[in-house]
Amino acid sequence: MTPVASRAWFGRAVLIAWFVVVTVGSAGLLARHLLALPAPAPTSDLGARLLALRGGAPGTWVAVHVLSGDCRCSRRIADHLIATARPAGWSELVLWIGDAAPPSSLEQHFDVRRIDAARLAALGIEAAPLLVAIAPDGDVRYAGGYTDRKQGPVDHDVEILTAVRASLPPTSLPIFGCATSDRLRTRLAVLPTP
Repeated sequence: MTPVASRAWFGRAVLIAWFVVVTVGSAGLLARHLLALPAPAPTSDLGARLLALRGGAPGTWVAVHVLSGDCRCSRRIADHLIATARPAGWSELVLWIGDAAPPSSLEQHFDVRRIDAARLAALGIEAAPLLVAIAPDGDVRYAGGYTDRKQGPVDHDVEILTAVRASLPPTSLPIFGCATSDRLRTRLAVLPTP
């Protein structure tokens, strides 16, 4: 092979390697923003266990918001919950996970309970922010996200709770946020971090 041909081959090889590295790296970074996290199965067992955490009288509509102090998306949802008029007829509980304390204004407006990752994982919940809507009979009518895309500009929780209360099928939204369980964090660790 001549020196000119060797340089041309080497240049093509470097260009191809660069293209592969950039493409794979970009795809991995993009995956963190597009990848929906798993929602818990909306079983009657989930409803019963969440209602047991809440305590109080059965027979009311209950909305459970699972938020993580370590998750920017969850903190944004906490701000949204504080700032919006909440739908009538719902008892709302916030399960707060993570080392960061919940905002004091959230605690002023909602029943906020601290919970650890292991106890949350035992409920089948591995990601936040998560909305769970439970009917008075304990049936889970919705378990999913708040927005139709990562850090979406519109939070649909009030619409979802209104639809559930009217016995209409709510639009199922993916969970975009952060892993709360060790198992899910380990699985997501293979993706590049921005």
